[in-house]
Amino acid sequence: MRVSTPAAVYGLGALISMFGADALAQSAPPASPAPSEPQSVQEVVVTGTRIMRRDYVSDSPMVTLGAPALASSGSSTLETSLNQLPQIASSASSQANFTSRAGQASVDLRGLGQQRTLVLVGGRRMQPSGADGTVDLNTIPTALVDNIEVITGGASAVYGSDAVTGVVNIKLKPHFSGVEVDARYGETGRGDGATRDLSLIVGGNFADDRGNAYVSLNYADRDAVAFTDRSYLSGQVLTANTPTSLLNVVASNLPSQSAMNALFAKYGYAAGTVKNSAVLSFNADGTLFSSAPSYNYKGSTAPPFKFYNGNFYTIAGDTFLAQVPLTRYNVVGHAEYRLTSNVRAYVDGLYTTYSVQTQGPPVVVGGATSAPLSIPVTNPFIPADLATLLASRPNPTANFGLAVNPAPVGNRHEQDQYNVYQLTAGLSGRLDAADLTWNGYVSVGATQQTQRQLNYDSTSAMNTLLQAADGGKSLCTGGYNPFGAQPISQGCINYFERNATNLTTLRQQIVEFDTQGRVMTLPAGELRFAAGVDYRNNSYSYSPDAEIQSGDLANYLPILPSSGSEHVTELYGELLAPILKDRPFIRALNLDLGYRYSDYNTVGGVSTYKADFDWKLGDVVGLRGGYAHATRAPSVGELYTAQTHGLLALGAPGVFGSGDPCDVNGAYRKSSYASTAQVRALCLAQGVPGNLVDNFTNTTPRTPNVTSGNTSLTPESSNTYSVGAVFTSRFSNPLLSRLRGSIDYYNINVTHAIGIVTNTVATSQCFNTAINPDLSNSNYYCQLISRDPNTGQIINIVNPELNLGGYRTSGVDFEADWSIPLDAIGLDQKYGTVTFSLVANYLADFHIQTLPKGPSLQYAGAIGNVQIDQFADAHPTWKGAATMSWQVGPVTSNLHWRYIDGMKNASNVGNTGTAHGVPSVSYFDLDAAWQVRHGLELQAGIVNLFDKDPPVLNNNIVGNYATDPYTYDLLGRRFYVALKAHF
Repeated sequence: MRVSTPAAVYGLGALISMFGADALAQSAPPASPAPSEPQSVQEVVVTGTRIMRRDYVSDSPMVTLGAPALASSGSSTLETSLNQLPQIASSASSQANFTSRAGQASVDLRGLGQQRTLVLVGGRRMQPSGADGTVDLNTIPTALVDNIEVITGGASAVYGSDAVTGVVNIKLKPHFSGVEVDARYGETGRGDGATRDLSLIVGGNFADDRGNAYVSLNYADRDAVAFTDRSYLSGQVLTANTPTSLLNVVASNLPSQSAMNALFAKYGYAAGTVKNSAVLSFNADGTLFSSAPSYNYKGSTAPPFKFYNGNFYTIAGDTFLAQVPLTRYNVVGHAEYRLTSNVRAYVDGLYTTYSVQTQGPPVVVGGATSAPLSIPVTNPFIPADLATLLASRPNPTANFGLAVNPAPVGNRHEQDQYNVYQLTAGLSGRLDAADLTWNGYVSVGATQQTQRQLNYDSTSAMNTLLQAADGGKSLCTGGYNPFGAQPISQGCINYFERNATNLTTLRQQIVEFDTQGRVMTLPAGELRFAAGVDYRNNSYSYSPDAEIQSGDLANYLPILPSSGSEHVTELYGELLAPILKDRPFIRALNLDLGYRYSDYNTVGGVSTYKADFDWKLGDVVGLRGGYAHATRAPSVGELYTAQTHGLLALGAPGVFGSGDPCDVNGAYRKSSYASTAQVRALCLAQGVPGNLVDNFTNTTPRTPNVTSGNTSLTPESSNTYSVGAVFTSRFSNPLLSRLRGSIDYYNINVTHAIGIVTNTVATSQCFNTAINPDLSNSNYYCQLISRDPNTGQIINIVNPELNLGGYRTSGVDFEADWSIPLDAIGLDQKYGTVTFSLVANYLADFHIQTLPKGPSLQYAGAIGNVQIDQFADAHPTWKGAATMSWQVGPVTSNLHWRYIDGMKNASNVGNTGTAHGVPSVSYFDLDAAWQVRHGLELQAGIVNLFDKDPPVLNNNIVGNYATDPYTYDLLGRRFYVALKAHF
């Protein structure tokens, strides 16, 4: 395997890590304490095991982010910090737009899907906010977080289903006494995108210190930033729509070519310039123009309109957001009381309510994603030129259709309101005689999402106006004239404007009992165990608005209500066995074994297990690694979601793997392509009419798709292997005494993966001669595609929820930390300490096998494939983050470096595509904290110090973004200040 290392990584090497010393990965053992520092003997539990140990050592690669590291991101939400870790693929976040998870923020370990990453709070499961079981990080206040442990690798044997790729354990403050106020404010260098955070924590001991309780009140507010507010974002998203309505005449009843020639001759164009099958639209004076290519267009050519590759486009990006606005209120409470010297009762509660609003371009009424508009030839608003064309049809009196874009009601909006709560009550204790601890608790929670769709249209109401003898004048002032950019009264807008409300409810109940302790003492140490039993129930229900259920709301094909539940009972056991101790080259060798049996009411019984080892060769070097077999049962959403219609752009047709392959402007139809004749034949077999196929262009900016739950799904499973080494300096020289590092290889193979075949996968694989050598329409991928036999446009692509072939990824994690007291290099002690630290990942493989026994495609080093996660589509070969920290007395300053390797375009994978990729990107951040006095700290920082623009992945695209809005920084340089006071 040839490893190409960027020069920047060579330059910093093993010197630098994430967010400064407090972000240090705990996978490496702590550096030797100075002689004055007492050794701690407190037993702790490391994420990934249930067994308490005195040596804080993980058998799997782990990164820990402390509270200062989280604060240095200047963000109101946790995913901003987590997404910067190289182990995590940036997913849905504050930069997610109209296609987002309804404003939610998630974490995706190794890029294998947020549903395969288990999020815990204090070692316990958090109330999910997604039907796929994912946790919304927006529900957790940053100010209350003590630290976050991220462990990668299968952990189902320890925590159960969902921990396929790893665990993110968010640890809140365990105890609190006093009053703490934390206030933060930030905005961009352009004076927008302000964020405001205010938190208050009040707590203390009671009952002669036998109890402790605290309550935390948190407020966060984030302003919107539009694409138009950034020159490098404005105008980058195109939709294949004209500024007025598109004429939709069925292929079997086209106007005559002679009538088309005569009409456009009147406009000054030679006969045959515009085919009778061309897509037509309307100028304001009632004359017609063709939109692909454009002839006789008389309107504006300035933004938001654009011509590209012979097609007329509307710049829809002006309606998107680079930062989604959010307002959040959060209450967290904790109370505990020592009933006896060894028994403790505790109660935890969390309630979060927050709202977000996303927006998008106006809906298209009468297009592929709506019920059709049908207009009689008697409509009084029909322009004379159109009437002449309609009269030349074989059936001149037949109704015709329109796709109205943009809809007169304006931009559409989505408002999402979330109410999330979780209550936990339990008892814990210990038996000193047996060195045993136990814990039992009950947890109940619920998530309610109210989703309001604003500025949509009723297709039936619009049809009523269009079919009225007077054009609707008797129903609303002036009636409705859809032929060109014609004025329309507010009364008519009110007549067909609709808002819709959908309700989703998720509930979770957990009962769990755990115990751990010593079995016996062996020659090499204590044989320790952990065991437990738990019961978990998850339910889901979705109630769409009546307008959506009926299919009358434009941009929505019918969606029906759905609901379901699943429950599981589990037993697990874990054993930590000391094998050898104090032997040559074996200071200590331990083996950690775990097994869990889960009995689901939906899929039956499944087993998960693990075997890990840690081998200390001496005081300096240790080895670790292991094997884990993990499972994930299908979630309630994957099982029970009713048929749901959506939209996903295919992209522009200029290169292989992008756009509708039947589009004559695309690479598949060019004469230079060896299989162009076969492509044409396949297009005909799919339903593109013969009289359109040689002039066919895709006029649908976002192609419809349909997904639904599948009760026949079976659990997916994964096998994870890891092996690594940790280094801890034992040099007495103070220059080298605080040096430590680790290197770990991992290999994760997910089989029977639950996922969908997306629009782009279906179209590109159907027309891929490597997948479909004969370009036969009987190919599986081709059978997912449906076309309108009258127009040839794709009217639906089935995105089935299936047990797919699987995913495989492997790579190497690097971590290092080096702290240098400057007096060790001859400077005065007053100059303090400098710390360098690094966390980096080399991605060797990222394979996706869509179908069992199908080809496995390599996406390592590629960007743009959204099959696993609609938002986490970047898989750089190298990703790293680093910090140089300088502490002088009460002041600590940090310079951070974030590196994302250059990537090829994923549309080229598996074919001879020519789409360009993206270059490498480096971001630099700077922050400082001043401990003014005990209990008072000031902090300030600059994120994206050099105001780096995001790279362009696609120069001119249809229905999607030119850049990757989840991987790269969209906002540019921003500043923040913070004050924390503890009384």
